[in-house]
Amino acid sequence: MNDVLAGLRVRFLDRCVGDLQRLEDLLARGALDVDEMQDLVHSLAGAAGTFGFPDISAAAGECDDAFAKGEAPDRAGVERLTAAIRDALAKRED
Repeated sequence: MNDVLAGLRVRFLDRCVGDLQRLEDLLARGALDVDEMQDLVHSLAGAAGTFGFPDISAAAGECDDAFAKGEAPDRAGVERLTAAIRDALAKRED
């Protein structure tokens, strides 16, 4: 992997720390249908795949697909997304 992509992957994971906190806050409030959730999952769906995090991309994509259908993602889908982010962050720290 080239140095530029490696640096972008690090920046993406750094951003995921804040995104994870926001997702967990929204989950705690039961706010699955708000614009902030939609923006988060849409952004994560595209960026995660670009930077080599297919599990985050897939989970975020499922949530994003629900929004595209005019629905809110289900709680289990958002929990899969937060678990995928936690897993990627844990692997970074190894």
